[in-house]
Amino acid sequence: MANFSLLKWRFRLILFVFLFFFLGAAIISGCVSTGKPQAPVEMYLLNYPAPTFALPDKIDDTIRLNRFSIATAYNSNSMIFRQDNYAFDSFNYNRWAVNPADMVGDILLRDLQAGGLFLAVFSRDTVDEGRYVVSGGIEEFFLKKDNSGNNAVLSLAITLKDAKQRDTRKRIIFQKKYFREEALNEQSPRGYCQAMSKAMQQLSTQIINDIYQGIKSAENVRKP
Repeated sequence: MANFSLLKWRFRLILFVFLFFFLGAAIISGCVSTGKPQAPVEMYLLNYPAPTFALPDKIDDTIRLNRFSIATAYNSNSMIFRQDNYAFDSFNYNRWAVNPADMVGDILLRDLQAGGLFLAVFSRDTVDEGRYVVSGGIEEFFLKKDNSGNNAVLSLAITLKDAKQRDTRKRIIFQKKYFREEALNEQSPRGYCQAMSKAMQQLSTQIINDIYQGIKSAENVRKP
């Protein structure tokens, strides 16, 4: 009989300990869940109307756009801002929807295809190689904050080569750097995205014109 009473007492003790920890965990969970909700993260993409071109004739050949590279400092989805040459930070609740390298490469691809200046424009994901190959990289992609105002800074390096040129010394048609600063009209992450979109719009038009003129010159050199 004594052993039964002892077992009954131990069972009650175990049950009490279990209920104590269960209620404690529930209380803690309730305190956490009723705290201030975390602010949602807003995602941004570059956007602007595709440029139009009034160039004399279409180039009867194909182009392939390789995947863009990006400087390590900017190789993330963070919306980075800098106040001087040394300070480096990013917004807590605002991010680019995709990595800037892919975002810039994709919108340049769209502009090349929409421009209608070439027989075809292939992306990095297609099996077609393309006669001419465009490679690019982002060197700077950030918001510059200083006493004179806030500006979106975009710097690109673009290389155009003729993939079918047998002479390796003549394979590179050009290698250029492009730079643009665009002031923010709205002092916010959305305004940052809008200014960066304007910067990309300007550079995209320059790049496509240079590609067109570069290929035209290369074709004229090859003519007998």
